[in-house]
Amino acid sequence: MATQTFELVSPFLTIYAPSKKWDTSKSDLLLGQTANRLVTGELLSYFGANSVTRPASGITATEVDAQTNWCAPYFSETGRGDIVTGGNVPVLQFGPFEADTMLFARAGDESIAQGEGQGTLGAGPAIKTAQFPLGFEVGGKVFACAVRNPLNGSTFNVNNYVIGVAPLGSLSAASQTAAENGEILSVGRVSRIIGSGATAKIRVMFGVN
Repeated sequence: MATQTFELVSPFLTIYAPSKKWDTSKSDLLLGQTANRLVTGELLSYFGANSVTRPASGITATEVDAQTNWCAPYFSETGRGDIVTGGNVPVLQFGPFEADTMLFARAGDESIAQGEGQGTLGAGPAIKTAQFPLGFEVGGKVFACAVRNPLNGSTFNVNNYVIGVAPLGSLSAASQTAAENGEILSVGRVSRIIGSGATAKIRVMFGVN
């Protein structure tokens, strides 16, 4: 059975935008058989008049920067013929709406130095603890940044990532400061933390800052 990386909780009404044009320079990501293919629920960045793309990772030598462009979740199975040939990518662009996602920052991946070839999907989400006070918590803000790919997460680096949600503590020091100053908007807030380890999900109310 295929892994369900993203599940919409809110009613499917006016939040769907089926006609965003895909970045033609990254057309291989639309193919279902590629290792770094698009993952349902990953956050795509808008650019140009009506296009979306998987943005650059924001991964530096030891940290991960938050995305500064507005992002919206990709909402389709990868490899569909109409998407591959037409390049029209469906996203969930209007909020607020609630969804469960497996695309989130994992414990131990707060710095890419730890994540590069070391961390695992089994570590579960980076939840708030005494040692990690800026982790995921119900009601807490989440930001868009590179996270471990839940479909092939053995390595986390600039060549193997998806854009998912992360708590403030998983961002670089520079991004944390920018977020606290209101220079980087959150993509939503945590409404529930479900399960643990590799099968854990974060329920996010997208579109709430």
